[in-house]
Amino acid sequence: MKNKISVIICHHKGETLLFNTIDSIKKSYDVDYEIIVATSSEEFVKSFSSKYPDVRFINVQGGPANKRNVATRFANGQYFAFFDDDVEVTPLALFNMQRELEKDGVGMVYGKLLNMEFRDRFDEAGSFLTSTGFLLARCESGILDKGQFEDVCPILAGKSASCMVHRKVFWEALGFDVSYEILGEETDLSWRIWLIGYSVVFVPKSVTYHAFNTKFKPADFYIPKRVYFNGSRNYLSMLTTNLEYRNLIIPLCVQLIVWFLAAMGMFITGKMEAGKFILKGIFWYFTNLPHILLKRKYIQNKRVISDSELFKFIKRNPSFSYYYNRFFHYIKTGRHG
Repeated sequence: MKNKISVIICHHKGETLLFNTIDSIKKSYDVDYEIIVATSSEEFVKSFSSKYPDVRFINVQGGPANKRNVATRFANGQYFAFFDDDVEVTPLALFNMQRELEKDGVGMVYGKLLNMEFRDRFDEAGSFLTSTGFLLARCESGILDKGQFEDVCPILAGKSASCMVHRKVFWEALGFDVSYEILGEETDLSWRIWLIGYSVVFVPKSVTYHAFNTKFKPADFYIPKRVYFNGSRNYLSMLTTNLEYRNLIIPLCVQLIVWFLAAMGMFITGKMEAGKFILKGIFWYFTNLPHILLKRKYIQNKRVISDSELFKFIKRNPSFSYYYNRFFHYIKTGRHG
């Protein structure tokens, strides 16, 4: 009997995409699995439990990080597979993630995410850390999939729209940090998994199609608070808790300067709400710094690998033009990717 996978779907709103996600998972083969949907609507739970009697719907308030954490308490599987409610999972996606996760030392895996509208184009192929503290995407969203990312390889993280983690590793790493709500919560978890001695890898044969930034789910689906406030707040918090002090000062200073300049750029281009939320995120970081430092102390005490060793796997340094282009793209469009 294969070890069971608890497939946890984080539901925000809407029905059509969620049903497509559930139906696609049910086409998986050569795996033993259960499906749990975490939603913040009690009415939704009552309405659709009868439509999918073999799926467990639970009512959970809060952001995706909290929804996933709570859902794991109802899970029976040896592995937790996390998917967003806007994906289409291919039949072998679960099998290929589980097969890689069964290897010694692997704690978490991310699948290949392709665009649901343009299915030969990437949505995500994992990311690395840079010296600035910002992430470097292995490929930009919308890049044609020519087979250029077909090797299993270590990464810092990917998107929680398609990932899987060992049950025991998830708990050992303390699960998702609920204060993040959304945006970077999976990167923070992956980083902590690396710190406690497990690897995180990209699994290209595990393919999932993502509706984000397509005609099915445009980017403006996401409210400004989630994008701008969480963006600045979560980046600053993540660096503070996970880096050694000697490697923290420079990227933290860079982050504070860049986020402040981004806020000013938003004001100049008329995106007043975006600018205000970025500044609020910075303010939140400083007002909550004592609590962040307590988390940092706990996480650093659990670390079994130094930054210098870890950076060999998770860090890359792009050219200055990469940062320049990303910054002004962010100011112009208001989008991270």
